[in-house]
Amino acid sequence: MAVLWRAGRPLPVREVAAEVNAGRGAPLAYTTVMTVMSRLAGKGILARSRSGRRFVYAPGAADTADIAVRGVLAEFGDAALARFVEQAELDPQLRERLRRLMEQ
Repeated sequence: MAVLWRAGRPLPVREVAAEVNAGRGAPLAYTTVMTVMSRLAGKGILARSRSGRRFVYAPGAADTADIAVRGVLAEFGDAALARFVEQAELDPQLRERLRRLMEQ
């Protein structure tokens, strides 16, 4: 994800794999990177589109917090929202932070 966030443009798997492997002792196989990216696209974490004969990928999530929130909501749905509201009601500082975020 960090590679795609830094790139600022959609990238093919080969470029992502090259960047990921740049600092690794044991490189990841192209197929491993492709499988992970395909699965992330299936979950909406990455957006996949065609560019000529290949697919390119772009972030579908703004940051790791976005990914975490999506995961919690997908797994727990309304229960997660209810717990969040309960916490916000009990914590004035959290409630104020939430108010400021909603105004943005």
